[in-house]
Amino acid sequence: QTLNDVASQGHHGLLLYTIGFVFWECCGLPTSVVETAAGMAFGFHKGLLGSFIGKTCGSILAFTLGRTLLSDVVGNKMEENETFGLIQEGVQKKPFQSALILRYSPFPQLIKNFALSITKPVTFPIFIVAISIHGFPFSLLWAALGHDSSMRLRASEMGESMTTNVVLNSILVFVTIFGFVVSPAITGWWLTDLRK
Repeated sequence: QTLNDVASQGHHGLLLYTIGFVFWECCGLPTSVVETAAGMAFGFHKGLLGSFIGKTCGSILAFTLGRTLLSDVVGNKMEENETFGLIQEGVQKKPFQSALILRYSPFPQLIKNFALSITKPVTFPIFIVAISIHGFPFSLLWAALGHDSSMRLRASEMGESMTTNVVLNSILVFVTIFGFVVSPAITGWWLTDLRK
């Protein structure tokens, strides 16, 4: 309902959502539900645009803060963690590959952004490419899911029904399997390999 109210303001509403989402992402809060709701409220194209720009800028803001104002705080927190030592080692060897693996890992969003911020081999260009490769497909999926859900709700309100979206359902199944099985397996293999 909140996003519907924001969406009713047109371009100003989309701008407001995008700016709000920048800070949402920077704080490491869950994004998939919000992006799906944005697809429902704004429609596919505007929901995708607002979510992807907001998420990307939020990650860049977190990365920048972690590299500047919060570098000491982030550094102290990460030094207490054995896994972060392994991540740093991986980044030293292969910065781009390690950044991508970390982005697709099951670690919380806050860790993904701030951990990379204090690993010097990960430059701004590497970080931006990594978050774009990781973020865009998910923004695309959640915007499509939100838009599809919105159309189905409207159809049901009019007493109509829509055929199953096989492509979208198949992608959701793949993402679920990837998130619960493939991603943790790849991350575990990567960390085990670094321990050797």
